[in-house]
Amino acid sequence: MRVLSIFSGIGGFDLAAEWVGFEIIGQVENDPFCIRVLEKHWPFVKRIKDIRDVKGDEFGSVDLLCGGPPCQPASCAGKRRGTEDDRWLWNETLRVTKAIKPRWCLFENPTGILSLQGGVPFEHLLFNLEAQGFSVQTIILPACAVNAPHRRDRVWIVARNAKLLGFDGTENGTGNKERVNRNSQGKDE
Repeated sequence: MRVLSIFSGIGGFDLAAEWVGFEIIGQVENDPFCIRVLEKHWPFVKRIKDIRDVKGDEFGSVDLLCGGPPCQPASCAGKRRGTEDDRWLWNETLRVTKAIKPRWCLFENPTGILSLQGGVPFEHLLFNLEAQGFSVQTIILPACAVNAPHRRDRVWIVARNAKLLGFDGTENGTGNKERVNRNSQGKDE
């Protein structure tokens, strides 16, 4: 799978993707320290500093778009200015998703996004992903679920491009169709 990470930070999503054999094809990050870390570990990966500069064709086809848009506008630890905060970049995330048309998206944010401004921004984000043809599932996982020594609940948004992928996750559902066709012809799987 070809992975583009946005709001890459120091590459947490990227590292996990590589652990399962995915190829990192691009990163979007603007923090100078984080960029130095990314350059050290992924020296040959194309990088763009600002999500506003991503047009959609710079990386070729993208199977997985992943990242954690800035959480400060939604975090319960902050002022919770939401869509009024300059760091609210979910609209840019949705624009890039629409331009790139990935097969899958994986985003994370603090649970504060659920109650932010009466839940309207979160509903807007899910609605827009669905309007782009994605089937969307949200999951709340605490950090301790993966053996971290603290709770720190996070919202995970998993989106499958229903226009490109069939129910089984293969392109246009061809995995099941081919299996059915082989079986109907009496051939082994």
